Amino acid sequence: MAKNESKNPAKEYSVGGYTFKTKEGAQAAKDELAAIKYMSSKTDSTNAKQVYILYHDIIDKKLFNTLIGMNYLKELQQFLYLSPDVPNEKIRPIPINNETKEMMEGRRELTEHKSEIRKLTKERNHYKDNFVISVIVNVVLVVVIVAMIYITLHSSNANVINYEVNLQDKYASWQEELQSQEESLNARERALNQQK
Repeated sequence: MAKNESKNPAKEYSVGGYTFKTKEGAQAAKDELAAIKYMSSKTDSTNAKQVYILYHDIIDKKLFNTLIGMNYLKELQQFLYLSPDVPNEKIRPIPINNETKEMMEGRRELTEHKSEIRKLTKERNHYKDNFVISVIVNVVLVVVIVAMIYITLHSSNANVINYEVNLQDKYASWQEELQSQEESLNARERALNQQK
């Protein structure tokens, strides 16, 4: 039996956007949701006096114990606080039982973790953006370096790599010019010597 429990995670029940760990908790939430719908249909939600009576009846009869009911009570309370027809000091605070308090504290922890996750996600995205930018810059620099090497190797201008070859070619061409001029001078000199 222990093997089956380890394979199947604890079943969770979803009601009204909340997850409950027990079937009883989910059923209580469903009952509260049905009660909220019924009360909302019987009450004019724009009439502050009706909302005031409903709010205090719910508190007096301790009708709600789940977060669904507590959230509904909180909405009624907020409406009453904003209404000029009801003095704020006449609005009683919402009593919280231990189970609801634990659920709300768990929700608060979840909210704190979500804000930390958002912060870490922001940091990760920032570093990811910086990484992408640095990769792009590095690729561009590598392309520029390869282009410079290609130009250097295939350029006709003298540079560090082909300087010696260009210098030897230049002296060789000068030597050929000098030899051809020397030969033409020797040929003229012979021609002049033969004329004499």
